[in-house]
Formats: sequence, structure tokens, C-alpha cells
Amino acid sequence: MSRIVHILRDTALHFYKSGMLCIALCLGCVYSGWSQQIDPDLALLIRGERAFAAKAVETDVPTAFLAYLDSAGVIFNGEGAVNGILQYSQAPKDGKDLLKWYPLIGHVSQGGDIGFTSGPFQFFADRTQAAVGSGYFFSVWKKNAAGQFKVMLDGGVIHSQNATEAFRRDPEPQSNTAYDYILPIPKINDGDPQPWKAEDAFSAVAGKDADQAYKQYLADEVVLLRSDRPFGKTKADALGTLAQQQIQSYQFIRSGQGISKAGDLAYCFGKTKAVTGGKTVEGFFTRIWQHRPEGWKIVAEQVSLFR
Repeated sequence: MSRIVHILRDTALHFYKSGMLCIALCLGCVYSGWSQQIDPDLALLIRGERAFAAKAVETDVPTAFLAYLDSAGVIFNGEGAVNGILQYSQAPKDGKDLLKWYPLIGHVSQGGDIGFTSGPFQFFADRTQAAVGSGYFFSVWKKNAAGQFKVMLDGGVIHSQNATEAFRRDPEPQSNTAYDYILPIPKINDGDPQPWKAEDAFSAVAGKDADQAYKQYLADEVVLLRSDRPFGKTKADALGTLAQQQIQSYQFIRSGQGISKAGDLAYCFGKTKAVTGGKTVEGFFTRIWQHRPEGWKIVAEQVSLFR
């Protein structure tokens, strides 16, 4: 989670926390409340995200990130994906700024080794004053050898026009039963454990016709994050958002990737270029793939275009 939202580095404002969205699907199942028999790894992930957020309030953003980032974890700055530990080790501590966030949704792989979370964030340049920035974070987590979830990647999107919209639109869950999550699907044994062929095929289509690429590769229930757009949870919502953006084509330049031990959940990230109205806009992306009976499908994606 680069909860210092570096995506507007060229402006004076560094929104702390552009973060992590996570979600995966169950076959024929819709979003539901926390079950009585919640997966213990999912419960561990949610507790970790909430503890991470609490530490940022109790101390400061760099201290919180240094405590929860994996040694190989990456964040996005104005130039691309960089090592988060190195970046935050150089950041000043004990500042007046404040970053607040909470998860709305989470999911873990079948083996419980990889997961992701997402929800709204607010940034306060001075913690005694009103918020100056908001948006939604998207984070990918990986369980380490000690059985602890650590952040492998942090990204997110910004609401540039309203510093309170995300918190107001999606309030913090007040009990475990109020969280959203998606049940895991049965393990698929079709001899195709790698999603990268699907990623390459999707990118090839997106390079010619963005709308067609998403219609073909999105799962029926999917979280799609875009700046200044609501937190959507269905394919219909996602396609509506994409239609509003009027992107003709995307170029995705993958710089990193990972896959769960069970081969059911995978993520990739990197830079992106989008063509809209004859102009090219640059930014970064994070995408989550799930291995489903109908093949590999996108169940979560964050694209932030900022220059």
C-alpha cells in the first residue's frame, strides 16, 4: 500500500494511501456478509489490515508501512513501482499529516497464502484539520514464513473533487457480519495453472479495443477501481464506468507478478498508457486474476491515470 499516494507527485499534495483492493468470486455466488464459519486466513487478513490502519493513526504513515510491508513489497510513485521499505525508510517521521482507511472487502486464495483487501481512504495534511484527499486503496498481501500477512503491493485511485466522498459513500463496517467477501470456488484441475497467457491475450485485445477486452475477460462480479468513480462490484458496473471514461485502447507494461501456491489466484502490476480522445494518458495498474471453471477471469483491477 503506498498509502502515500504518490500518483499525484507532480502536484504539491501527496495523498497517503492509494491502496489495495481485493476481491475474488465464488461460482454462482454474490457478495454476502461475514459467515459464521469465516475462513481463519481471511479473518487474519482483515485483522491485519485494520491493525495496519490503526498503527498509521497511532504513529505515522512511514512507521506503519515499515511495520506491515513485505521486504519485497512495492508501492507506486510518480515514476512506477518501487521498493516500499526503501521508500519509507527515507520518509520523515512524526509529521502532522494523517492517513485513515478501513477495509470493505477481502479475499484469500484457497491455500491462504495470498489475499487482497480494499476500501476507502482519507488524507489529512494536518490531522487537526479537515481531510484534503480521498479515494480507494487496493492492496495485495502475502503470508510469510512466520504465518503473518505482509503487504506485497499497494495502489489505488483518487477522488480529486471531494475529500470526503469515499468515506460517506462506503462507511466503515461496524461488525464482522458487515464485511463483504466472496466465497472461494472449487479447485479447478484443467492443466492450466498459469494465468499469464490470459493476461497477454487480454492485453493484446485491449491494445486494439478496450471495451471488447473487458467484455471478454471480466468476471460477472468484479471490483473495478477508477479515479473519481464509485466502488463497483459487478461486471455491469465496471462496463458502465469504462463507457464513461471513453478509453479507446490500453497498453499494459507488466513489471511484476505473483501467483498463489494453489494456482487459483494471481496478480500483476506495472505501468499503463491509455488512449482517449486521441490523447495518450499514463499511469499504473494492478490486476487480480482468478482461475474459474470458464477459465482465467479478472476479478479485480485498479487503473490510475494521472499524467
